[in-house]
Amino acid sequence: MAFSRRTLVAGAAGSPIAALLAACGANQQTAAPSSISSPASGAATAFPATSHMAKIMQRGKLIAGVKQDQPLFGMLNPRTNAIEGFDVDVVKEITKALFNTKDDPFPSKLELRGVTSAQRIPLLQEAAVDIIAATMTVTDERKQQIDFSDTYYMAGQSLLVKKESTITKIQDLDKADKTVCSATGSTSEQNITKFAPAAQKLLFAGYAECLTAIQQGRADALSTDDIILAGYLDTDPTLKMVGGQFTQEPYGLGIAKASTGFQEFVNNELRKMKTDGRWKAIYTKWLGMTGPTPEPPK
Repeated sequence: MAFSRRTLVAGAAGSPIAALLAACGANQQTAAPSSISSPASGAATAFPATSHMAKIMQRGKLIAGVKQDQPLFGMLNPRTNAIEGFDVDVVKEITKALFNTKDDPFPSKLELRGVTSAQRIPLLQEAAVDIIAATMTVTDERKQQIDFSDTYYMAGQSLLVKKESTITKIQDLDKADKTVCSATGSTSEQNITKFAPAAQKLLFAGYAECLTAIQQGRADALSTDDIILAGYLDTDPTLKMVGGQFTQEPYGLGIAKASTGFQEFVNNELRKMKTDGRWKAIYTKWLGMTGPTPEPPK
């Protein structure tokens, strides 16, 4: 069954199209209630001197890696030259809590750096960024390299094809004469190998290049998370989404293992956002076009 952007309907646990695509369960880290809370003032001394939060406060700004080519989650606005989206607004709320401010922290307290899928983990390990908010799926393999926050969004991998395409499911691409496009270093790339091993893979640094490849006929399908595809679908009426959700993709914020106390601080703020209405407000702002606002992922 094919889907257009106007038929996308919100489902459970943070996936805006889970009611039409296969419902997905949560695969996320469970954290104990935090002992680290937001500071009472903007002073770095509000945090333990050895904590990563104190390091950020001393620097004067949080540095976040975000996508800049993904509609809805992280997209460069050509009119303002600013990166905007769901992920950006989530990290803004964390920055506000860190610096104890209600004002927009960008750009004075928040630096946004555009990243590709393949750059996310290396930049954290090199301490080039404090946090990654870039539609990053939590996996056991990745947890060996970095830490993750609790799940803040639940997606599922799907397919984007031309409207005239006869492809209806991932298995239709499991042929040597079919080409599937995705991003290097993504879980989407790995899932294509798993579900359609015979297919040819066309890989780029970002998904925008894949969109062009489909439009030019160099790829039969673009495969990545459904909500990312929904953003591209909104920009091109000649495309359709098919195949349902054939994976579960819990998004987490990436944090370096050496960032003392920061994972706990971030999880504490995410819990507050999920209960005080801020998560739903961000969802409605960026993803409301996909359907009703769901409950935040647990």
